[in-house]
Amino acid sequence: MRRLMLILTALLASAAFVASAMADTFKGTGRGKSEEAAVTSAVGNAIEHAVKQLIDDASFKKHKSKIVKALKGKNKKLVTRFQQEGDPEFTGAGYEAEVTAEVNMKALEAEMNSLGILQEAMGNPRIMILYNPKLPQGGTLGMTRRDMEAFFDNSYGSMVNVFVERGFDVIDKKSAESFAIQVADTHEIDVDVNKAAAYGLKYNADLIVYYQTVGIGKEGYAGGGAKIFLRAQLINPTTSRIISSKDVESQAYAGTLQEALYRAAKDVGTKISNLMIENIKVNWKREKSGGGTFIVVLDGVDDAEEAIAFRDKLKSYQGMDNTRDRESGGGKTTIEIKFGGSADDVKSAVLKAARELGWKLKLIRAEGSRSSWKRAE
Repeated sequence: MRRLMLILTALLASAAFVASAMADTFKGTGRGKSEEAAVTSAVGNAIEHAVKQLIDDASFKKHKSKIVKALKGKNKKLVTRFQQEGDPEFTGAGYEAEVTAEVNMKALEAEMNSLGILQEAMGNPRIMILYNPKLPQGGTLGMTRRDMEAFFDNSYGSMVNVFVERGFDVIDKKSAESFAIQVADTHEIDVDVNKAAAYGLKYNADLIVYYQTVGIGKEGYAGGGAKIFLRAQLINPTTSRIISSKDVESQAYAGTLQEALYRAAKDVGTKISNLMIENIKVNWKREKSGGGTFIVVLDGVDDAEEAIAFRDKLKSYQGMDNTRDRESGGGKTTIEIKFGGSADDVKSAVLKAARELGWKLKLIRAEGSRSSWKRAE
């Protein structure tokens, strides 16, 4: 009997750990005629903040009544636990309460899926394809720089074709070429993932396909042959996280080495694109939810003292203590905020911080968990 009780206790502890691992923390404020009603309302509003991590503001507003109706009475199912921030306060007309709630994102996602809202809101991510022309130590790709350029033209072109045909918006070739040139001009063998992520953020990419190759080419009396190995990483530029890494290879023969490279490059680009798209299908919903991570880009702010002052001002606000610098330079500062509130809460905090510092900020672009601001002179 004692052994059975120990097993049951262990299973319950394990279940609680799993539920906690699937939960993200959100804050909510609610009002009601009684203390209990105010707390229930606050928990419901915390769940509402979590919903806004799964879908954008426009989709939420469009389907708000449907969402509220579907989630009514499901606080216990969706919230693993919550903590009140002090006692409910009597306001004269009723009570007001504030809570911090751990929301089971997997269960909430299932609810959104059942309504068909999540798929409608997700769409396809905006893709940036970046080529790293630096070869591994001792690696070759054809025989000349012209061979390298031929590879880029054909691999990049075939990848764009696949993504566009499958309904993805791909950022223009000129910006991708610019990145490749910058990489080629450095003395590094490998470019840090963070640099690729920062470049993706610059062009408002949702996901980056970052690839590097090594090839073997021979030219003889009968023509040329090429065998190419390609490794690509799928990167979330907002978090600089590698979502997936895949390897493919292809070989081709033709009348010349350059023609063989053309053919192998086109084939290997098509193969890797199809693999990456399958990974995007599996991971995009999770990546777009952001997990409570928000990115704020300040254009016109790169002075170290000013950037620190703005970051520390955000950190002083309730629930925003996990705020850090991501990058600064070139007239811009990027700040990362891990926060349990909504994107609208972050925008309000940014404006409040600017106001308290005597700055004037204008919102340039806001998409999901990322917002870009311009500082006025």
